[in-house]
Amino acid sequence: MVRLKNRYICFELQPQAQIDGTDSLERASSGQRPNEALSARSIHALVREQIKLNFGDSGAGLVLSGLQVKYFSPQTSMGILRVPRDHYQMVSAALALMTQASKRSCTIRIRHVSGTIKKCQRAAIRTDRELIVAWYLKQQTLSKAGTAAITGDHVLQSMLKESESQISALEL
Repeated sequence: MVRLKNRYICFELQPQAQIDGTDSLERASSGQRPNEALSARSIHALVREQIKLNFGDSGAGLVLSGLQVKYFSPQTSMGILRVPRDHYQMVSAALALMTQASKRSCTIRIRHVSGTIKKCQRAAIRTDRELIVAWYLKQQTLSKAGTAAITGDHVLQSMLKESESQISALEL
């Protein structure tokens, strides 16, 4: 019996306005929610369309049988894809060539590629923590300046725990 080997790709979807340096959580806290319409199903459809567009039916046939979205969070715009090991570069290229998600301009930044989901989970948790802490520090700075409501430490702790529990709950 032959074992199917996979790669896991941890990625971050960055709206075009975000490329200038603003982060996902800042966008969410300001009331703008461009990723609200995105889900794991819509990410799968976007990747499938992009592979067909760039690599044709033969590329789609090679990749799509093993393509699966294991995790996607609209709040942090982070996701994890499972792809066949032999064709993960094709999926990486398709992600890099993606310019729109749900009719909005965006780019996709690949954060980590791994052979195990556990390592990919750790990379996603690390990145989520960085985003959440950066957002929290920015909120604290704004609250001291009087332009934003005060965000308590309990909010930070709950966001970190929620993010970590969502990513850790992935099927192994």
